Amino acid sequence: MHSMQHLRVPFAIQPLVEGYQFQRIRMGESAACVFRLSGLGQRPLFLKCAVAGSDAALSEEAKRLRWLVGRAPVPDVIAFLAEGDWEYLLVGALPGRNGVDAGREHPTAVVAGLADALRLLHAQPFIGCPFDQSLDAQIERARHRVEAGMVDEGDFDEEHGGRTAVELLIDVEKHRPTLEDKVLTHGDACLPNVIFEGDRFIGFIDCSRAGLADRYQDLALASRSIARNLGPHWIKPFFAYYGLPEPDESRLVYYRLLDEFF
Repeated sequence: MHSMQHLRVPFAIQPLVEGYQFQRIRMGESAACVFRLSGLGQRPLFLKCAVAGSDAALSEEAKRLRWLVGRAPVPDVIAFLAEGDWEYLLVGALPGRNGVDAGREHPTAVVAGLADALRLLHAQPFIGCPFDQSLDAQIERARHRVEAGMVDEGDFDEEHGGRTAVELLIDVEKHRPTLEDKVLTHGDACLPNVIFEGDRFIGFIDCSRAGLADRYQDLALASRSIARNLGPHWIKPFFAYYGLPEPDESRLVYYRLLDEFF
């Protein structure tokens, strides 16, 4: 990711952000530069900037956010712009804070709230959803990323530490589940990507991987995030709230393995 020390706001976006103060946000492992914009008496906004074609996938996120309006609680897209090598996405901020911060004070509400939100999302009608996150599509993308040297082997989960991306790709192809129960998914439903106001679920952010996939895509990453951030003892309640008290452990393991490529 190229650094962006001096943000040059594209001409087309300038009128939309006039009078706002810009604050750089360090966001998890995001490949984007993210700024929180606040102004007196104006609603807060977020501006994301990234090199076109980078892992930030801002064009993918913009398309998905627009499609998800009315189907899931997500930020509204105010503007998306590609200029030169850069992409810019300006969205409305959801009120509140992410699930990691909220979970420290309200763990039960966050675990239950995320489970309920995913259950509702997975129950949405998805006819005409143009975003294919099926195993075919994801494995193809994983293969492309391995060949292009885009997979960060130093960032693998503990259980895959010391292994190569090529080895993991062989496992992904060999252990592919025969069953694929496709629903509308967020794609990266970990606690940093959900927003709570107090103890109330508000919505999903960082939606560049949303689309049709097995529900275990979300359940695997959500439960891993809950275990890491709130403690493993919250996994059982999470699945109980979701309505799946006996999850398929092998599919959870598989979708966490698949996530290593993205």
